[in-house]
Amino acid sequence: MKIVLLVEGKTETAFRDKLKAFLDERCDRQDKPKISLRTKPMDSRLMSERRIGERVTMSLRDPDVACVIALVDVYTNFDSARAAKEFLRRAVGDEPRFHAHAAQFDFEAWLLPYWDDICKRLKVNKQRPGANPEQVDDLKPPSRHLAELYRLAKRARSYDKARDGKAILRGKDLTVAASQCPELKGLLNTLLGCAGLDLLS
Repeated sequence: MKIVLLVEGKTETAFRDKLKAFLDERCDRQDKPKISLRTKPMDSRLMSERRIGERVTMSLRDPDVACVIALVDVYTNFDSARAAKEFLRRAVGDEPRFHAHAAQFDFEAWLLPYWDDICKRLKVNKQRPGANPEQVDDLKPPSRHLAELYRLAKRARSYDKARDGKAILRGKDLTVAASQCPELKGLLNTLLGCAGLDLLS
């Protein structure tokens, strides 16, 4: 069985291995065969209903594909996660094997629950930007807060989504972030449901 995850390019690099490990761990725990998770990049600058519809239709032609999931950032193309998901569903139409998801406001919202650990690693003392990661103001989205942390680090450098996102998630329990981020929890439960695994409560 395969699950296809359509994501924006750099998110794919940062997130794919962590999601696969999350699924594999639960497959082992529930004594079920492991799922093939295949990620395909989308270019959000060229995003159109026609392009997305074509990508999903092409992926679903493979009889081994159980479902296709599209994940996009809200920032800067949409006003909210709801609007982003409506756009994706409209692009694909009535297809029960398709699932739309969005990061509110960007993928980095799902890294904010690990803020204290990031600060410790970077040797920076800075207060977390709000109690609710998915409600951090889109005028200064989570990615900008992380970029600022990396600029303030003892060894200052630019934040890189692919490299640093992956490093931040290494060894972390995704359910910690899911407990603070409803959009992430929804994505994880879609993955679990497609794989026939128990959902997060």
